[in-house]
Amino acid sequence: MQSQQQNQTESTDQVLEDAIARNAAIVLSLPSAGMLRHQKSRFLGPDPHGFWVECTPGEDVLVDSLIESQQAVGVSFKSGVYKVVFTSPIKAKQAEFKLSDSVTVPALLIVAPTQLKMTQRRTSYRVAVPSEGGVSARIWRIGEKADLKAKPMAAAELGVKLLDLSTGGMGVLLAGKGGEPPKVTPEDRLRIDIWSERGTLTLEGHLRHRPGGKTADPTVRAGIQFKKLENDIEGRKSMALLQKIIGELQRLESRRVKLGLKIA
Repeated sequence: MQSQQQNQTESTDQVLEDAIARNAAIVLSLPSAGMLRHQKSRFLGPDPHGFWVECTPGEDVLVDSLIESQQAVGVSFKSGVYKVVFTSPIKAKQAEFKLSDSVTVPALLIVAPTQLKMTQRRTSYRVAVPSEGGVSARIWRIGEKADLKAKPMAAAELGVKLLDLSTGGMGVLLAGKGGEPPKVTPEDRLRIDIWSERGTLTLEGHLRHRPGGKTADPTVRAGIQFKKLENDIEGRKSMALLQKIIGELQRLESRRVKLGLKIA
């Protein structure tokens, strides 16, 4: 039992260390007059006493009182399929935390927490696909009995821009014509080719909702759900490739955050 608890503690500690290393986005909750002030923030880096997080300017009075009282603040962030939550006091603040030679931000030093709470939030982590990510997609409508790997008809291809990707599906922009939304419905069977430097992946899927309504902009944002892969050699190879592609995108996302660039 003691060994199991030790392994669990090491696992949660690693989750926090990894999140700090990749400068993950967080929600910082500051208690104030019996309520909580929620701020979007991010991890900035480790410290011998804990870790640094970015702070919204203009909260000096509240932050000073929290440091003096050592009242715990809340921190929550996402790690894969888990939402991680903990509370811990603020040890210090810094008006100009140095991100680079030319960039500084206000920051708070949070004491390392004694305990983390992890809850599963969804079955697949969705990562943004930036224009320089080297990942793109093509989609065709195909017949119910058509061979997924057979060459699809050019006329059945949909104009698509890949926005985000997970092992369960992807977010896309679908382009229509003449002010009309794309001619595709949730009932349509879709062939999806995902291209990356690691290889091309062919999957089956369908829309999660029907884009509709006439609009001046024929481009529609939509979600596409992948058909569950078979638990055979081909299915496992496809899932392994998909996970590698997502892993590369996650690493790119981390580098963009460290450079202070916008995540697509």
